[in-house]
Amino acid sequence: MRIGICGYGNIGRAVEDKVLESQHQLVGIFTRRQGVQSIRGTKVIAYDKMPEFEGKIDVMLMCGGSQEDLLWQSPEALKYFDIIDTFDTHARIQEHASNLENVANLFGHRAIYSCGWDPGVFSLMRCLSASIFHEKPETFWGKGVSQGHSEALRNIRGIADAIEFTVPCERVLERVKTEKGYHPDDNLKHERHCYIALDQTRPETEVIEEIKSTENYFKDQQVFVNVVSLNRVQQLKGKMYHKGYVFAGDAEASMTLEAKMDSNPAFTAKIMLAYANALSHLPSGAYSVLDVPVAMLEEKKWL
Repeated sequence: MRIGICGYGNIGRAVEDKVLESQHQLVGIFTRRQGVQSIRGTKVIAYDKMPEFEGKIDVMLMCGGSQEDLLWQSPEALKYFDIIDTFDTHARIQEHASNLENVANLFGHRAIYSCGWDPGVFSLMRCLSASIFHEKPETFWGKGVSQGHSEALRNIRGIADAIEFTVPCERVLERVKTEKGYHPDDNLKHERHCYIALDQTRPETEVIEEIKSTENYFKDQQVFVNVVSLNRVQQLKGKMYHKGYVFAGDAEASMTLEAKMDSNPAFTAKIMLAYANALSHLPSGAYSVLDVPVAMLEEKKWL
C-alpha cells in the first residue's frame, strides 16, 4: 500500500514510524510549515503539491489537529485520495461526516473518519455494550495527555506552548465502578490540568479566561491552569502516556474495556494503519469505525 502523511506533529511522526516498520511504502509527508525535515529521512513535500500525487498514493493518513486542521484538510485531501483521519471533537463529528460523505461521493473516494482510540476503538465498545445492556456506557479518560486539548491550548493567542493532562475524578470513577445505574454529569467526570507558557503578548488573566470559555474543550469543565516556563512545558511534553476505560453493565453482568499506552500518538498510529487495510474493500463514501466490519481489518478470522 502506498501511503502519504498529511501533517507532521506528534501523530504524524508516530505514523511515520509505524509505516516504516510495516510492509507499506511511505511516499512522503505533506506539510504547510516551512523548513520541516523528517527525523527518519522521509521526503517532505509542500502541502499545496498534494494534487500532483493523485494516483500515486493509495491512502492519505490525515494527522492534523481537530480544532483547526481536519475540518477543511480532510475534505480537501479526499478530492484526490482515500483518507483516514482522527477527528475527535465529539460534538462536531456528524457535521464532519456529512461534509466528507458529500466530497467522497462527488470524487469517488473513501474516507474513514474519527479513527483512533476514542473516538474509534472505544466507540465500538460503547455501541456493543449499549446494545447488550440497553443502558448508557460510561467513559473515562486519563490520567494522561490529551492531544486534542493540548492543541486547543496552543491555538490560543498569547500561549507560546502548552500541554494538557486529563485526570479522572476518582470519587466519581469509583461510584461508576461500584454503583450500577449511576450516570454522572459528563462535566464532573474529569479534571483538565493545563500547563501553559505565555509569550507575553496578552495578560495572563485574559488568556486563562479564554481557556476556560473554549467550547468543546474546557467550557463548563473542571479546569486548572498552571502558568509555567517554556522549558517546563517542553519537559512535560516528553510524557505522552494516556489511558481510558469504558464501563457498562446491569445487575446481572458487566463489561469493561481498559486501554493503557505509553505513547498516545503511537497507539493512534497503529489504529489508523489497521483501518487502512479495510479501505480498498469499501465503496465510495465516508465511514466511521462503526461502519467498517472488523473482519476487513485482518485476513485471519479470530473466532
